[in-house]
Amino acid sequence: MTRYTITAAAALLATTSIAGAGGLDRTTFSVAPLFEDGNYFEFSFSAAMPDVTGVALAAAPVPGERSGDMADDYFGYNFAYRHEINDMLAVAVSYGNAYGANVNYTNTDASYPLQGFTAELYGQALSVLGQYQVNDNISVYGGLRYVIMSAETAAPAAGNTNEYAPDGGLGYVFGAAYEIPDIALRASLTYTSATTHDNSITVNGFDALGVTASTTGEYTMPQSLTLEFQTGVAEGTLVMASIRWTDWTETVIDTRSDLGTIDYDNDVWSYMIGGARRINDMTAIVGQISYESPNDLLASNLSPTDGRLGVSIAGVFDISEQLTLTAGMNYTFLGDADTEIPGGPAGVPLANFSNNHALGAGIRVGYNF
Repeated sequence: MTRYTITAAAALLATTSIAGAGGLDRTTFSVAPLFEDGNYFEFSFSAAMPDVTGVALAAAPVPGERSGDMADDYFGYNFAYRHEINDMLAVAVSYGNAYGANVNYTNTDASYPLQGFTAELYGQALSVLGQYQVNDNISVYGGLRYVIMSAETAAPAAGNTNEYAPDGGLGYVFGAAYEIPDIALRASLTYTSATTHDNSITVNGFDALGVTASTTGEYTMPQSLTLEFQTGVAEGTLVMASIRWTDWTETVIDTRSDLGTIDYDNDVWSYMIGGARRINDMTAIVGQISYESPNDLLASNLSPTDGRLGVSIAGVFDISEQLTLTAGMNYTFLGDADTEIPGGPAGVPLANFSNNHALGAGIRVGYNF
């Protein structure tokens, strides 16, 4: 069982714990397949089951009305392929979910603000990366990342549905890694650029601004910087950690709906620490704790939480010399938040969301050849 298979398990656990993360993240971009041995293919599938409820505050038309569970369950997937050209050069291609939101305010009390409002937002990313091994310890990598965004919102009370045409944006990735293979040590720093997208909307009925159709310009999905570290500390034992910064303050999306403008007042910092222990020649266990710091500001009604604390565990099973199966679960405590009033006065909270959580599960199949 290679040290890189353990890293892939950590990447899977990050996917299962992303429910309720700051901004619109659905997965954290991972360069782990680049560090596999030889040629490699993997497929992963994850499911998230958040439970997010809130209560209207004094600024609402009817204080005390409840939102019901406004966060729908969702699924994610990812494919990745690494091809080794020679001892110094490799390429990798990956495709899967990057961003998303599933909002459902149809289970609310009758007078809850946004009653009946739904929204779905999707972002898929295709990445093509190359890696150059400078020497036994240092490698550099980089390439292109193409993100396709689309969305749909519905407000039955206003009699409209807004459809956001799919639009792609091209970005880039670059990074470097330092390794000491004898002790399974690797430190990597990866930068992912922002991507720009057109916000072209088709309105079926009248939107919140009384417009039948509109194009509101452009928006960006954020740049990010990720530092990852792992090292062996004893025979069969590995520790790992990561820090990730995401520039969400640069994302502003005019929804042309009852939801108002989607924007973020703070960037998001995410942290992870974990470990892996080999049980026998065929099995290892991976555990990790993930944390996202709260910003203590009003949250969007699209994602009415602030910060998170997650606990994850996974098993890694060598089915054969080439085939590895990873399965993991996560439980995340979602931070309490007050939401903003769409289009209303700044700093006045609409509703309070507290004592919420999410459950995630995922499976990954990896094949070296």
